[in-house]
Amino acid sequence: MKRAILTAVLAMATATVGPAAAQSFGGGRQPSAILFDQPNFQGRQTTIYGTATNLPRDWNDKTMSARFQGRWRICQDSDFRGRCQDVSGDVPNMNTLGMGEAITSLQAYAGGGGGSGGGFRPPAGDGWRPGGSGSSWSGGGGWSGPSQFRPAEGVRSVFFPYPTYDGLDIAAGSSAANAFCRSQGLGSSAYYDSSQRAQQAVDGDGRYTGPTNVLRDLVCRRY
Repeated sequence: MKRAILTAVLAMATATVGPAAAQSFGGGRQPSAILFDQPNFQGRQTTIYGTATNLPRDWNDKTMSARFQGRWRICQDSDFRGRCQDVSGDVPNMNTLGMGEAITSLQAYAGGGGGSGGGFRPPAGDGWRPGGSGSSWSGGGGWSGPSQFRPAEGVRSVFFPYPTYDGLDIAAGSSAANAFCRSQGLGSSAYYDSSQRAQQAVDGDGRYTGPTNVLRDLVCRRY
């Protein structure tokens, strides 16, 4: 019975939703980090942008000070392993964080997120808001925006053909799918497709990622 209901929801949405166009960074400036190999913003420098992961070899374990535009997570080991710390603003000396000459990977948060498991947050005042479209979903209160993004409401679920966060694609995975659903005031996800890829996306904690499979045709339980 549950499978039949899910199939009906997907069929209804597919009939009304066309292919989604690709989106790029939607909500303002992409975060950046200017790294210096000496304290107090001196010495050699390089600029890293939000989709960065591991530092190039000539910057591995070299950073002694930095200026962060937006909120970032810095880690001692590659692929965001080892000891990590969330940072923002100017850091004149990385030794104050115990990270002097110790940064190997770093990753920016989208939309100023981060901290203690913040992840996706519902936009103030209404529900789903595709980046740059000016449209919103307010839990059944109507829809204004491109028809190809229109959520389809069922009795016990809501279908999002093209879920985004801060105007960005969302990296595929159950935790990211659940985070998006809950950011809309709904329950956990019941289904999602992960067959499409994007060059830029955010994960379930709102951090930028590089090329990855992304969420499509997401079905969220109402409760």
